Parts: sequence; structure tokens; C-alpha cells
Amino acid sequence: MIGRNRVVITGLGVLAANGIGKDAFWKALLAGESGIRKITLFDASNMSCQIGGEVPGFDPKNFFSPQQKARRMGRFTQLALVAFEEAVKDAQLEMDDLRAVEGLPIMMGVSTTAMDLRAMPATSYSAVTGIPNAASSTIAYTHGLNAQIQTISNGCASSLDAITHAFNQISTGKSDIAIAGGSDSTITEYVYQCMCKSRKVSTRNDDPANACRPFDLNRAGGVIAEGSGIIVLESLEQAIERAAPIYSEVLSFGRSIDPAGSAEGSGLEDSMRLALQNAGKSENAVDFISAHGPGDQYMDVTESDAIKNVFGKKAYDIPITSIKGSCGNAMGTGGVQQLIATALTIRNGEIPPTTNYTCPDPDCDLDYVPQTSRIRKIKTALVNSHGFGRSNCSIAMGEIE
Repeated sequence: MIGRNRVVITGLGVLAANGIGKDAFWKALLAGESGIRKITLFDASNMSCQIGGEVPGFDPKNFFSPQQKARRMGRFTQLALVAFEEAVKDAQLEMDDLRAVEGLPIMMGVSTTAMDLRAMPATSYSAVTGIPNAASSTIAYTHGLNAQIQTISNGCASSLDAITHAFNQISTGKSDIAIAGGSDSTITEYVYQCMCKSRKVSTRNDDPANACRPFDLNRAGGVIAEGSGIIVLESLEQAIERAAPIYSEVLSFGRSIDPAGSAEGSGLEDSMRLALQNAGKSENAVDFISAHGPGDQYMDVTESDAIKNVFGKKAYDIPITSIKGSCGNAMGTGGVQQLIATALTIRNGEIPPTTNYTCPDPDCDLDYVPQTSRIRKIKTALVNSHGFGRSNCSIAMGEIE
């Protein structure tokens, strides 16, 4: 994918079940610490699954002034606004810098909407605050940004898809800067009723921290989480001009849908091939993969098979990590959380382990970086995400050369 501009990541903002802020998030990933706990956001005592990945200690009163009317925001909007402000600060930008941008792209991915507000009595502001694009519009409105907003909803692939749209804005020269990511807060009674009936979630209620076990022989379903992840993307030229911190380069992407009649997630094979093709990279160039890896009995096998089909024998030499054992599956936000972890991996030269991966599965026989982090220089990485509805997205990333 040849564009006018090279695209780099200069700011990271993340709120996840394993910590608030990139430093806490990264520390927990490296240590293999899980943020999965018993649910407190609603009474789940009658559910088969009673555990989830709530953002720890997130109280809107600690982040918003009374004038900001946080009570009128859905929780996913609250999380997004905090992650946005964190990403802007991390990029060493002032809000006035963004206010000066005409048509600032703000691209957000969500899996659903403000499910917490949907469970409450209707109010005069419910129609506005409960819509899927409330997060992106609130970011723009709160900070007086002259923005163009776009909201993508493709299941768990939503935030990666949003980043690809932001990438195109910069790559084609339409903008020198963009805001992209995702936000979701789906730990609500209705969502859990649906997911429990689908039998896609872990019921290991007596051991929450070890419940999500990507690629492990004893995996028994994923764990729903909430969170937000937002990144600042810029053209390499602008980032260098203002001496901005650069985490990594976004090289390209590939999007696909699972072929008709195939296993769910099998389309990741096409999205990975497209991402490499668009980046002008061979399979031999990839030295790290951030896997979707939800801890699902079948999906983990399908993704492993897709990696083998793309990389052949080299698949066994590529370190692969799923971060979901640490922070759960934050639905539409999961992809950007993976991308943030990968940006930190590239910058710091250290690969986080797959939390809770202790017992190898013969059907998942690749290198999932068990138990401890690994020091490794990463030049080219792939980030995979698969969403309900059979959508897939892979993003190729690389170090700045």
C-alpha cells in the first residue's frame, strides 16, 4: 500500500482491566498479571459467568469536573475521553495544536453502544448519549475540535478497522495527524445474558485471574472486558519536524471476511496476506505476531492454523502473544489494546508473555511466549483481530529505520 506519507504512532492512551495508563498496562503485561475479577458493575450472582475485566478503580468523579456532566455520558464515552486526553499528552501535544487542525480525523471503533445507559430509564439526553458515535462526538465537542468523526462497528475488529481508516487519511495526504482507537463497556446484565447463552465465555468463577487462557489446553472460553485505547497517528515528516516521540510505524493493513462455509476466523489468513502484500514485506520479515487469541476452544485453533497456512515452517519460529489472558476481551477495543502493546514491544524490545498459558495444546503448537517476557528486537510485527460477524483485520507494524 503506497501512500504519500509514512504513518507513525506518537501517542498512546489506554484504560484496561489490567491498569489505567500505558505504564500500568505495560507493566502488567510483562509480569503476566491478570486484571480479571468478580463483577461489581451489576449483580451477576445468577449468571453462569460472574467474572469480567473491569477497569480497576475507574470512578468518573476522579476524572471529570461537575461541569462536565459525566453522569450524562455512557461509561464507554467516559473511558474514551480519558484515553484521548492521555494519548494527546503522551504525544507531547496541546489541545490548541489539535484545535488548529481543520477537519481533524477522529476514527473510533465500538462493538455496540452505551449498554449501561440502555439499561436505565430514558431521559431527555438518552437519545444523544446512548448512540454508538457518542464517544467520538464527545471527544470533539468537549475539546472544541473542528473534526471529522467516523465510528466503525465490526465486532472485535472495530478499533483496528478504525485505525486503518485513520491510516488512509494520513497515507494519502489528506491529513498530517489523526486520532484513532476504540472504546467499549459491555459489562452489563443484558450482554452477559447473551454471552452466557452463546457459551463463548469462561465460567471459571472461582479462579477469575486464571480464567482466560489463550491457546492453553485447558482454555474454556473468553472473558468479557471493558476499556478504551486511543492512539495519535502522524505523518513521519510532521513527527520528525516537531521532535515527537515515535513508538513505531504503521506499515499497512489487510481486511477480510471469513469465506462462506469456512470456520469462524479463517479469514485471518487473507487479512495477514493482504497486510504483508500491502507493506511490501515477505513472510520471512515478520518476527512477532499479536494474536486475537480470545481463549475460545475453536477460535484459537483456527487462528493458529491460519498463521501456519500463511508462514509455513517459519510459523514455528515466530513469537506469538495474546494479551487477553491479562486484560480480557475488551470487544471492539481489544484490537487497539493489542496494537498499543505491540507499539511498546517494538519500542522497548521486549515481548510480553501470553498470560495463563501453561499447558500446551497439540492443536495449538506454536510459540506463544509462555510465562515470562522475552527480550527480542522486533523489526516487523502483525496485529490480528477477528470480530463477530466474521470480519477480520490485520495491521503490519515496524520499527522506524
